[in-house]
Amino acid sequence: MKTHLFLQGPHGPFFRRLGSALREQGDKVIRVNSCGGDVWDWPLFHTRLFRKKNIFWGAWIAELMDREEVTDLHVFGDWRPLHREAVLLARLRGLRVWAYEEGYLRPDYITMESGGVNGLSSLPQTREGMASLAAKCPKPPVPKKFGNPQVYKTWMAIGHYAGTIFMWPFFYHFQTHRPQSASHEVWGWFLRVLSRSRRKKRSAKELKAAYRSRAPYFLFPLQLDSDSQVRRYSPYSGMKEAIACVLTSFASAAPENTHIIIRNHPLDNGLIDYATFIDSFAKACGIRERVHFVEGAKANRMMDKSIGVVVLNSTIGITALRLGKPVYCVGTAIYAMEGLAINSEQMPLDDFWQKKRAPQRDALVDFERVLKTHALINGNFYTPEGIDTAIDGILRRLGSDME
Repeated sequence: MKTHLFLQGPHGPFFRRLGSALREQGDKVIRVNSCGGDVWDWPLFHTRLFRKKNIFWGAWIAELMDREEVTDLHVFGDWRPLHREAVLLARLRGLRVWAYEEGYLRPDYITMESGGVNGLSSLPQTREGMASLAAKCPKPPVPKKFGNPQVYKTWMAIGHYAGTIFMWPFFYHFQTHRPQSASHEVWGWFLRVLSRSRRKKRSAKELKAAYRSRAPYFLFPLQLDSDSQVRRYSPYSGMKEAIACVLTSFASAAPENTHIIIRNHPLDNGLIDYATFIDSFAKACGIRERVHFVEGAKANRMMDKSIGVVVLNSTIGITALRLGKPVYCVGTAIYAMEGLAINSEQMPLDDFWQKKRAPQRDALVDFERVLKTHALINGNFYTPEGIDTAIDGILRRLGSDME
């Protein structure tokens, strides 16, 4: 019998449903709740509460691992401070660590890797290593399709944040891993809803100007400023610094007839006024007429018409590669290697504007085959059918790892 310890998961019932499936096959399951949102997602049964200051977390979670004879640790976001400590302590004890994230390929996949994801992934980091591993992988089956889970995801996030806010007195010492508190983010979303009409009109005007110019353009899709991948796996302190560096490089080295479209993340909380910042900084660089900031526009359509895409390390870079677009990663990404996306080890960003190159088809095929075999599970974290399919795939992977 295995003992599975669950820390924070994706918003909603996914981890609770996975825990129930593991119990049905005879395993023991424990969940640690450290805030009201956790309680909302997984209430009461088979849970432990952590209500102390974070400085006591290491000793507390280690004692729980030892007392309950934990064999497997499950975390969503292996970079969160409490998760990071737990992962290190689990490795010290020889436990299996399972890290989950949104899918490297989207939609219809989730990420599940042994040991870590993204910058901590154990996947090959070279073209040669990827090709060698791909040769040993079976042909991936055709994945089930589940449609857009955004409505489910939104309501699950609302429930989680409501639980965090209303149960805050009970979890007085809780500290979010995100840059802003839940109440601060909710306020940002409230203001964002109020300004929706104005932002939509401004974006439509900018996009129209970009297309009307008929100038070739690069696309720079933003990531959430709260995304840990921005700070952990890039040289930047946040998205504003990343924007500043990309725009100064564009101003100094890109062909003068090219434009750049900066697309905001659709789930941005509005706490950073990107429109004003980009307008001001582009003017300072002398390229205001060549820079267009948009929100709400279809990313795939803009990528399809672009001549190249610049990203930090977002999985949207993989989407661009699948469209055959040259991609430059200014951060660390699992797909930044020879034959796929370009990074600073291959050439500086200043050179990319002039010497961009498209991905190699065979490299992309190998990359996707390795992902689907070793890192991805068909399904999602939010829709009923997507959850059921993902859990079936996880149980198979957990079982095969024991063989």
